[in-house]
Amino acid sequence: MFGGGFIEIGFLLFIAYLLFGPKKVPEIARTLGKGLGELRRASNELKNSLEEEIKNLDRLPESGHDTTSTYGHHDPEPTPKEPEPRS
Repeated sequence: MFGGGFIEIGFLLFIAYLLFGPKKVPEIARTLGKGLGELRRASNELKNSLEEEIKNLDRLPESGHDTTSTYGHHDPEPTPKEPEPRS
């Protein structure tokens, strides 16, 4: 929508000044800044945790443990029983 130029930012600040008044604009800007900072931190934390999980998944086959044949703790995976044909 906006290219991020100074004219667009100035126009938005002017509209905010008209709508909220000179006392509320700095308070609103401060609140928005804090919210965006928290959003950025949460996004970075999520990105880092996803990257960590991907690294852990990549390391899993290299460990030499065969985890595909077990179900639960140490029990083999249950196989479905075939239904008996009716006579």
